[in-house]
Order: sequence, then C-alpha cells, then structure tokens
Amino acid sequence: MLNLRPDEYEVIGETQWQIIESSGDEQTINIHGFKYSKLRATLLHTVCILLCGLPYFALAYYPSYNRFKYVKCSLKTAKEICVIDSDGGWTTEKVLEVDLNLSNHKDNRLRYFMFKHNRFIWLNDQGVFINVLALNEKLTIQLLMENMSGINKRQQNELIKLYGTNSVEVEVKSYWTLFVEEVFNPFYLFQVFSIILWSLDEYYQYATCVFLLSVATCMLALYQTKQMSINLHKMAGSTSAFTVTVLRPTRMGREECVVNASRLVPGDVLVLPPDGCVMPCDAMLLTGTCIVDESMLTGESVPVMKGPPCSSPEIYSTEGHKRHTLFAGTHVMQTRFYGNNQVLAKVVRTGFYTAKGELLKSILFPKPFGFQFYKDAVKFVIFMFCIAAIGMGYSIWLYVVRGSLIGTIVLRTLDIITIVVPPALPAAMTAGIVYSQNRLRKNRIFCVSPPRIVICGKLQVMCFDKTGTLTEDGLDFHSVIPLRSGEKFGECVVEVSSLPVTSPLIQALAFFIQGQLKGDPLDLKMFEFTQWILEEPGPENTRYDNLTPVIVKPATSANGSMQNLDDFDPFTMEIPYEIGLLRRFHFSSAQQSMGVITNVLGQPQMVYFVKGAPEKVAGMCNPETLPENFSSVLNEYTSNGFRVIGLAHKKLDRKMKWVDAQRVKRSNLECDMAFLGFLVMQNSLKPETTQVIRELHEASMRLIMVTGDNIMTAMSVARGCLMVQPHQKLVLITTGQPQTNDSRPPLCMEVVGEGAPPKLALDAYVLALEGKTWAVIRTHYPELMPVVLARGMVFGRFGPDQKTQLITALQGEDVVVGMCGDGANDCGALKAAHVGISLSEADASVAAPFTSQEQNIKCVKLLALEGRCALSTSFAIFKYMALYSLIQFFSILILYNFYSILGNNQFLYIDLVLTTLLALSLGRASPGPVLTRQSPPVSLVALSSILPLVIQVSLVLLMQIASIYLLYAQPWFKPVEGGPDVEQVLCWENTVLFIVTAFQYLIMACVYAKGWPFRQPFCTNYYMMITLVTQSVFVTVLLLCPWQWLADFMEVEAMSTADSEQTNASLSDCEKFSRLARVMRRRCDKTAEGEAARPLCVPSHLQLC
Repeated sequence: MLNLRPDEYEVIGETQWQIIESSGDEQTINIHGFKYSKLRATLLHTVCILLCGLPYFALAYYPSYNRFKYVKCSLKTAKEICVIDSDGGWTTEKVLEVDLNLSNHKDNRLRYFMFKHNRFIWLNDQGVFINVLALNEKLTIQLLMENMSGINKRQQNELIKLYGTNSVEVEVKSYWTLFVEEVFNPFYLFQVFSIILWSLDEYYQYATCVFLLSVATCMLALYQTKQMSINLHKMAGSTSAFTVTVLRPTRMGREECVVNASRLVPGDVLVLPPDGCVMPCDAMLLTGTCIVDESMLTGESVPVMKGPPCSSPEIYSTEGHKRHTLFAGTHVMQTRFYGNNQVLAKVVRTGFYTAKGELLKSILFPKPFGFQFYKDAVKFVIFMFCIAAIGMGYSIWLYVVRGSLIGTIVLRTLDIITIVVPPALPAAMTAGIVYSQNRLRKNRIFCVSPPRIVICGKLQVMCFDKTGTLTEDGLDFHSVIPLRSGEKFGECVVEVSSLPVTSPLIQALAFFIQGQLKGDPLDLKMFEFTQWILEEPGPENTRYDNLTPVIVKPATSANGSMQNLDDFDPFTMEIPYEIGLLRRFHFSSAQQSMGVITNVLGQPQMVYFVKGAPEKVAGMCNPETLPENFSSVLNEYTSNGFRVIGLAHKKLDRKMKWVDAQRVKRSNLECDMAFLGFLVMQNSLKPETTQVIRELHEASMRLIMVTGDNIMTAMSVARGCLMVQPHQKLVLITTGQPQTNDSRPPLCMEVVGEGAPPKLALDAYVLALEGKTWAVIRTHYPELMPVVLARGMVFGRFGPDQKTQLITALQGEDVVVGMCGDGANDCGALKAAHVGISLSEADASVAAPFTSQEQNIKCVKLLALEGRCALSTSFAIFKYMALYSLIQFFSILILYNFYSILGNNQFLYIDLVLTTLLALSLGRASPGPVLTRQSPPVSLVALSSILPLVIQVSLVLLMQIASIYLLYAQPWFKPVEGGPDVEQVLCWENTVLFIVTAFQYLIMACVYAKGWPFRQPFCTNYYMMITLVTQSVFVTVLLLCPWQWLADFMEVEAMSTADSEQTNASLSDCEKFSRLARVMRRRCDKTAEGEAARPLCVPSHLQLC
C-alpha cells in the first residue's frame, strides 16, 4: 500500500526529506524536517510589527509561510514537518511524541504527525515516516484468524496510542472561530481595504452599503459552513455514544467485555448481536454469516451476505475481500451462527481509515481537479491587476502634473484597484453553479463537490456499467438447459414440474438463495423457480446437527406428500426430503463463482454445488461431463442478450464430517466436478436507456460499456440499446495461449457474426474485449493501447480494478471521463472518473461525487445539460464582470481628465443595483432542452474568447470618447473649470458618461444572456427580463425627463437644463448679431455722407447696406 521512495537508495547520513506514496488514497506527499529557530522567529515578528501587522494576515491564510520560523534539519530530530501534497499545497504539522510499550515495536518512544486525518509514524530503524496503515498491509488471512480471543486491556491502551481512537467525528467549530478564519480570507481582506479606502474618500453611503452586504454575506457563509459541519458531524456520528462487546483473553480461555466503541483498535474481536447493529469499524468476519445493508457507502441497494474467509496465506485487503469484511457505517441487518457459537469479527481498521472515514475525508478534502476554465480565470484576474497598475500609473501622473495633494493622489490611485477587480466577482461566479445544484437536487441528483458540475459541461467519454445501470436490477427467469446426456444439452425447461425434485440441477437452483428471501436478484429468481420452501433454523429442524443454519425442501413435502418421486427408494420415504446448507463460499469477482456444501437429510454423503460464469464452471468440471455443443449453445443465448449461469456439482468423500467441511479449501472442491447445465436469465433494458443513449450519441459523446458480465451478453446489450450504431462493425479481440514461455500470447480479431475482419474505415468499427485480453494488451502489447482506448466500446468480464485501470487510461488521453454505475463493484472507477455518478437511494456515497436516486441513466443527460449550462453561464458572468470593470475603469479615467468623478449614489447604483442584479439574473438561466454536438468553450484565453472581448472593449471605449466629443461640440456646453484638487460630480461630463455607461451595462448583459445552444432563450429567464425592463426604464427616465428630486439624488444634470441653456445661448447669439449689424450700418451711413460728392461703383449688395 505504501512505497517508501528513500528505501530505493542508500541513505547517506540522516535524511531531511522523504516522499511517501500511498495507493490506498492515491495521495503522494513530500515531507521535509524543520526545527524551531528563535532568531528567525524574532526577525519574522519584527518585520510583521514594522509593517503594521500586515504579514500576519498572509501567515494566517498561507500557513506554509510559517516555515520561515524554522530551519531545516533531519527527519529524525524534526519538531515540525513541512508537508507538500501532490497538488503543490504546503502545510506545516507538529511532530508529537508519546511513550509506547509494545512487544513488536522496538522503540519505547513513538513519534508521529497528522495530515488530513492520516497518522504517519517514525520508524527509527529505517529512518523514515510511514502511514500507520502500512503496519497491517502484510497481514495474511491465516494470521488474522489465528487469535480469536482478542487482546487484553493493556495492549488495547498501547494500541490506542499507536492507531488513535476509533473516532471519525467532524469538528464543529464555534461561530467565533469560523468568523476569524473567514475574515482572513483574501476576499474579505480586500473588502475591508475597499471600505477603509471609500471611507477616507468620504464615500460613506457606498462604504456603509458594502459593509452591510459584506457582513450579511459573511454571516450567511458562516451559517452555511456551520450547517455543513453539523450535517457532516451527524453523518459521522459518535462512536463514544454506544458500547460494543469484545472478547478478552483470560487464563481459563476468554471472556466477554463491554467497552466503548471509541476504544476499539485493530486486533480486537467483536461479538456481533443476533439482531444486528451498525458497524463502528471495519472488521473481518471470523465466524458466522451476516446480512448487511451497504447502501450508505457503496450505493448497492440490495443487501449482501457476508461470511468468513477460508484460512489461507493470502494477504488480506478490505477491497479484495469485501465479501468477508464488515465496513464501518454499514447496517448489519441480521447475523447467523452455527449452534451455540458466536458471530465474531476481528477489527482491522478504525477511525478515519475505515470506509466511513474515507467517505468523510473525501468530503472534507475533495480531490482537486485541474480545469482549464479555473486556471484561465486566475490568469485573467492577474491580467486585470496589470491593467489596474497601468491605470494607477496614469492617475498618479495626471494628479502630480496638476499639483494635487498627496492624499488625493493616493486615494484616486488606490480607487482604481477596487474598480478593475470588483469585489463581487467570486460571488457572481458561483451563482450559476448554485442554481444548477438546486435544479439537480429537485431532480433527486445530489452532489458533494459543486465545482464538478462545471466539469460535466465538457464531458467527452461516458462509461456505463451494465447490470442495474443500463438494464434492470432484477433478473427474470427464462429457462433451464439441463444436460440430458454426456454429449449434448437437452431441451430448455421453463416449468419446474417437468424436473424431478431429487434432480441435482433443481437442488443447485434451490441452494443459491442467500439465507433468506432477501438478497441477490439472481438468487431470488432461481429459488422462486424451484417452488421450494426455506426454513430458518429452530428446535424443530435441527435433526442434522446443532450447526445447520438453513434448510430447504420442496413445497409439497410440507404437506406430507411429494410428487415426482417414482424413482425414489421407498425405505427413505419415512424421512422428509430436506436439504441442509453446511457451508457457503461467497461470490468473488476474481473467481466469478460461488459454491455451497449441502447434505440431504438421512444421506451420509455431502454434495458440493457451484454456480458462476460458464467459462469458469467449465474449467472446474471433468471434460467428459461437458457437452459437445457447450460453446455453441452458450454463444446462442449470450449473443441474444441473455445472462447465462453455469451449474455443476460434486459428491464429496463419505468420510467428510462437518468439521472437515468447515476447513476444506475451496480449490480442493472445485475440481473434477460434474456439469449440470445452464440457467438462462433475462435482463431487460430499462425503459429510459435507449432514448438516453441515442441523445448522447447525437451530442457526439463517446459511450463505453464496462461490465463484469459475459462479453457476448454485453455486446448484445450494446447493440440492443444502440450504443453500437447500426452502421458500425463490432470487432471482438481475443487472446490465446503463447506458443512458448518466452513468446507473447497471440491476439485474434473477428467481426462479430462475420468472422475475420476486413479492412474497415476508422469510424466503421468499434472494439470489444474481455478483462483477460485487456491484461494481455497492457502487459505485452502496450503499443496497441492507444487503439484500444480510441476505438474500444464494449469491455466484458472486467474486474473492479480493471474498471479503474480503464478510467485512468482514458483520462491519460486528455479527455473528460465520466462513469455511471450502481456502486456495487465499480467504486474505484466511480471515484477515479472526473464525473462519477452512483445510482443509489442515499444522499451521498463513498463511490462518487454525484448520487442519483433515480435508478436510470437519465441522470447522465441531466448532468450534461446542467454542466453545459453552468459552464456557459460561468463564462458569461466572468466576461460580463470583466467588461463591467473595464467600462467603469475607462469612464473613471476619462472623468479624471475633466476634473470630475462619479458620485456616491452613482457608484451605489452601478455596483450594487444595476450590475449585481444583472449578474445574478444571468446565473438564473436554465439549461437547454437538448444536447447538441457543439460543446461550450473551456478556455478564457483562447482566440475565440479574447477577440470578441477585445472588440467589445474597443467599442465601449470608442462610444465613451465619442459621447464626450459630442458633448464638447454643443454650443451651450461649459466645461468644468480645473484646479489642483477640483473634483466636480454635478457636471455634464459626469452625466453623459454615467448615462452612456449605464446603457452599456444593460447592452452587455443582453449580449451575454444568449441562450442557444446551452441555455434557454433569455426571454424565458424571467428574472433577467424583469431586471432589464425595470433598469432600462429607470435609465431612460434619467436621460429624458427625471424628476428634480431624482436628478438631485443621482447627481445628474437634467435635459431640461440643457434645453434652457441652449435657448439662452441662442438668444444671446441673436442679440450679439443684431448689435453687430447696427454698428456696421452706422459706419456705412457715415462713410456715405463723407464721400457723397465722389461717384463710386459700389456693388449692389453693398449698396443695400
């Protein structure tokens, strides 16, 4: 589970760093040793004090910078560990020490540190830190089953020091603690800076409104965080609230002891009550059987049967042996025991290392995912800061040239930052995601990681499990195909009355019911077909032994008569025909089969029955018992979409007793068996499957089926639901035996139904292969992996680990991969996928970030629609907020040139009314009705995104400059008389730019409210329409005919004032013109009198003067 990288090299001296890789939680950390330095700490505090304490805020939000108080040292002597996780995050953790007295632990002093609820302990002999989970990674099943008496109290106390308490409690912080953490957030620090700046600039109204909104937002965030912590705390529960019964070794044997569940440690032996319980830890079943509801963890709605494993040297793992493991948080519905024996389970994991703890850790520390949109958003904000720096430089130059006061220069310069980088940007960005999450919740789709909704918008490859996902959960019985002779199958049987009750085939069908009439759908249908009765163990049916837990018998035997017994020996008729189950071997994905040891009442010989994949069962049977048409009949049914189960049996040695049956190895039983026949089940498609598959295909989404079922059945279902298109050829890749030990296994390809594949166009074929072929290609033909990943569509007989391998390999092709399953055996794949969807009745599952309570794949379509809507909405809001900042930025710089600024109420209206309402209304857009081939853009810095933005910014700036030039062209206009500290609000420059920019905000909102193809038309967004209409009317009133009180409140000039000024200017011009005309007439008259005697040739137009 853990690989210690330094062990690969020769350690010279004491190492100062180490890399720890954990395959359990897919976490890689890099640790460095540090120790406290008084000199460095003093220097750091001195610098912080000299800078008015500002660095303390950075240290609070970036704890990694606290490492400057330390100096590097060896890990052996380190007091602090600097942890760098796989995502580049830095954290410093204290090294704790405690006395430890364990026989298998060489050191009497335990050194460890905690990171994300994982405990890493120091091994002095190796000179490394390891995850404490690694101490038990080499334990074998045989070793775990040896000690069934548990541990004593002293060992328990010491192991608690080593492993910690069995607690997964989530801390619920006080409001004051949450408030302090929230205040140190850069967003709120920027808000505080802005409020202080506006207050110094006498923007009291705006500063007050922002302060009240910030307080309201902060309180809402605190409340939501508190409620989330409370919900997680309730989900985690408290192990200290109840007690459990454990075994303690004594001199006389062992005794039961009641302890608090929080004090359980690995090695404790639990005594499970008959009426069930909620598991407080992960434990391996030692004796007895349990029926467990695991829906809370895996999403598997069907209760599962758990039983003890066979004692073997195989290394135990909770995932590989989950059929023998009781997971923390699951509900043990019922326990069964043999005779007076108790149902025992050995604790293997506690605390946050349990399955329940892993679920909580996945919620508390969600796996980061690199998404281009968020990366580009950060780059764009940095770019906006650069623009702000240019604007700050220009404003400094402008005010210095004017000779303004230093205070005015500082205020106007810093004001540029609050304009270019709006404080409302983070809130506006999350609006679309929040609305999408609410809509998903109404559709019974729950999400534990809201940012992943945006990733759904770029879903390119979608993988599906088959049973319970594409097809119905339950199976319908179709027929039984018995073996009539040693050479061929007989006719299929659809009625149980045609089979003898004593037939081994009917006995095999009757015994694969999981202990009670609740369990695997396949087992239920098999048992219903037999029409037999299942009896619980009791005083009246313990003729075999006190150890027999379950009895099955024909329904007619309960009434005292039995049909179809013509061939039965009459001497045995005195004994009722009943069969007891002595031992059950549970189904496993690796073996693809399960078996039971049975005994007919009155018969001295036990019989072993097995069911499973036909190929696996055939491998267990004597070849002479296999019919000649085995493969042809199997292919006939599987190619038509039926699920085929192989059945076989074996009579055991007469000398075998019950004790021997409990100890015998499964491998000794599953050989030289006699084949019985096929059980054929029908697994019909869910009604929604075909339509959703068709719509996903039309959206150019690549679809893949990955299942543990037979490859022929999988291909048939893929054809039936149109996952494989009618025009596509399905090419099956199989593998054979290598000719020599050193040669690679050969690969064969054939077009299903046509034989050898001809040369096909790339888009005319898809590939199908089994899990063993996948393993061969990964190992021996890595050069073919790109082809398999590009053209593979049907993957059958895939184990849980192979499903995860497929998802990971597809992600390596740089595509967004989704996985949809029921969480039964595909938890790893669901967790590994970018978009994992678990079909479960629970609200949250350890299996996936998304959980759909609707048990069909319609949720995939809904998630894709909401994802595209959320992604396009996030793009629109981000661009709108960026344009809003630049519009205000340009208008402010232009006003600075004309000795003017925006008024307080104008800032208030633009920032808190107009743009905020428009941004929130943009987020209200609903998803489009259909999935289209076109997908939303994902990059903010792509040319297709940048070019329209540049054009829009250019037009915005051009219109603002043109409006000022047009204003200056008016004959009545009087510019503001400048001065070093003149900043006039009520002027025509201010009014014109305020009205123009207000219309620009409205127009840009209309531009980015475009609906098709990812959102509904913006006319259907009623919030948007109401906002646009009301704000447009308001701005138009301000432009044309504002009431005087409104004009005074908004600090704008009214158009009536402009009309009067223009009229006065016109009258003044007429008066000046008339005065000039009179003066010219007098001069002409005087000239005419003085020169009357002299004749002149005067032009006619001058004579008129």
